[in-house]
Amino acid sequence: MPQTLRSQTNTKGLKRIPKREETKQKIYRTALLLFQRDGYEETTMRKIAKETKVSLGLTYYHFQSKEDLVLEFYKGSQKELKRICESYFKTTKDFKTRYKFIITTQLDLFFSHKKFLQVLARQAGDPNDPLSPFSKESEGLREEAVGIIRQAMVSSNAKLREDLSKVLPDLLWMQQMGILFYWLTDASKSFQNTKLMIHDSLDLTFKLIKLSNFPLFKNVMGPIFRMVRLVKT
Repeated sequence: MPQTLRSQTNTKGLKRIPKREETKQKIYRTALLLFQRDGYEETTMRKIAKETKVSLGLTYYHFQSKEDLVLEFYKGSQKELKRICESYFKTTKDFKTRYKFIITTQLDLFFSHKKFLQVLARQAGDPNDPLSPFSKESEGLREEAVGIIRQAMVSSNAKLREDLSKVLPDLLWMQQMGILFYWLTDASKSFQNTKLMIHDSLDLTFKLIKLSNFPLFKNVMGPIFRMVRLVKT
């Protein structure tokens, strides 16, 4: 959005960003640039410090490791995702439409950093790796991500079984992660395969959600609930 009005405003009374925070943000932005340009594994903390033109000690003062920098990226992206989605939720009550928007917006936010995220995806399966979406270190981010989906569900016009509504946000988050990892490896033009994957998988998912209201599906729900509990423990 153009900043014309802001540039014309008298900034005399505005607070300046503290020098320490300004330095931290400079280190962070430089790290993301190097991760994308040179690769995550090839980028060292020393290289980040040199490129930022600050001491190595100061770099470690703000970020103890490259993992901390990546987690900062995840936090910032998720904060922006939540802000955008909360605004979009005001335009529609349809849960499926909202959920699709969450997925596509996250991919848009990640697009400029796809190269280094491809490297990080290799570590996703190891829950002991701090950058895995299933790690203890990322638990807060994981719960926030599920929370965005839960917010989309609760304030929608969807009519769901009470027991299903308790676990559905977790299930949909797992689906969202699957789509994300598929997108990271998608080499099709304009990510057409990912778009098809989103369309077909969401179509199937929400048809099953509707069918879950029928008594016939009562016996099917038990294993689904157990699966969610297993993943969360």
